[in-house]
Amino acid sequence: MRDTRVGTERTPARVVGGWMLRHPRTMGSTTAVGTAGVTLGYQTVLWAAGIAVLAGASWRLLDAPTFDRFAGRLVRAWWRRWAIYQRQWMRVVASCGLVTSDHRGDSLVPKLVAVRSNWVWDSLHIRMAKGQEPEDYGQALDRLANSFKAQAASMRILKPGKIALDFQRREPFNEMVIPLPAMPESVDAVDLRKLEIGRTEFGRPFHLDLVKRDIHVLLAGETGAGKGSWLWGIQRALAPMIRAGHVRLWVIDPKGGMELGGGREMYHRFADSDRAGLALMREYVQTLDERKFELGRQGIRDASPSRETPLDVLICDELAAMTAYTDRDIRMEFHQLLSKGLTQFRAVGGRIIAATQEPTKDVVPMRGLFPTKIALRVDSASYVDMCLGEGMRDLGAFADKIPAYLAGVAYAKNDGRKEPQRVRAAFSTDDDIAELVAFCTELNNVTPIRKEVELPDGTVTNPYEVDFEEFEDDELEEIEHFEGDEDDEEIA
Repeated sequence: MRDTRVGTERTPARVVGGWMLRHPRTMGSTTAVGTAGVTLGYQTVLWAAGIAVLAGASWRLLDAPTFDRFAGRLVRAWWRRWAIYQRQWMRVVASCGLVTSDHRGDSLVPKLVAVRSNWVWDSLHIRMAKGQEPEDYGQALDRLANSFKAQAASMRILKPGKIALDFQRREPFNEMVIPLPAMPESVDAVDLRKLEIGRTEFGRPFHLDLVKRDIHVLLAGETGAGKGSWLWGIQRALAPMIRAGHVRLWVIDPKGGMELGGGREMYHRFADSDRAGLALMREYVQTLDERKFELGRQGIRDASPSRETPLDVLICDELAAMTAYTDRDIRMEFHQLLSKGLTQFRAVGGRIIAATQEPTKDVVPMRGLFPTKIALRVDSASYVDMCLGEGMRDLGAFADKIPAYLAGVAYAKNDGRKEPQRVRAAFSTDDDIAELVAFCTELNNVTPIRKEVELPDGTVTNPYEVDFEEFEDDELEEIEHFEGDEDDEEIA
């Protein structure tokens, strides 16, 4: 039916005026260039444009990171919005079933509000059409990614009615070298709030915070996914504090010590079987229980890492071997002790880092008690939500699609942060592990005794060396007894 309301005709003037109001930056730039051309002449404007292009190209060749940070991403976002996304937006959203209609039959199209771009991802800010919800776009993510020729896609909720679609144009870790972070030399150089483990997909350092945010960490990944890179990376970041006794490592490796046995010399306690692991867990809980009551009686609410109150970090390489694939008595008691460690020992310096291949509720029944969850390459799409939380895969955490050759790549999810981060931990070789163990176990805090002493006459002698053969027999006086009061006992 034709709309009979007055003043609703789409006249050319209204169309042009509306377009100008919706694109103030384009209109402002066009107006500025036109004004400069009329005022200064078009040759001057062309010379200025050529100089600007030449300066930008030189900048990019000399310092690509700063160019991309301050200028490149703006130019790229503008170009990709109008040349890639806006040009085919209507056709793509209609093909993906994201165009709805109202009660009059008019089409309601989601609006592309803005595009942000870096060298890896394009982020499209979308205002959803009336009657839509974020889950509609989550279900169409694969279709949208294929339509725009992206390698992967994810979705984020910005605010009610507005979302962001992130399209991955390339695999950054194919080109990015993840250097092993330098081992800190002293305790003062270690910041427990910023322990560098690897890099994010944007090339920035990725840190763990063992003080407040990442007090307990759950790693999930199949065999060969790179869990060892994360476990060794955490130990490397803590090396000076381990050597100084401010951090104690309690390590359970039920696979006979195959993964973490190389560091047993620097561990406070080490167990390589399920029964030994249970005994270690009992001692761990008992130790922190005693500290909890002692600090409680002193009125201390939070313990700072020191030799008296060290940060006790429990590392369990294969959690399933202790919680599922063992005898029932071991499984039940270990479950109880681990749950207690996850809930009661934060303030007294208790930290738990566990790794598993299957993050199911049957295998890891206490997974909800880990505030930080990291999903490496997993075998099933359902494992992603089991590890990171419900709906995380719809937000782009495609841990089940991580290529097998990218060991150490993972999606990290922290409590308080809705979207997961894609990161990669640095790989530690056998030589790096040997260097770590040697650093943590070397005794370099003993001051050697000065043996040589210069006498007043200028001669140098060693007062600690005595040649008893030089003494004559009559110079040695034998003491047979001490003389004292008559009531004192004689000492022969």
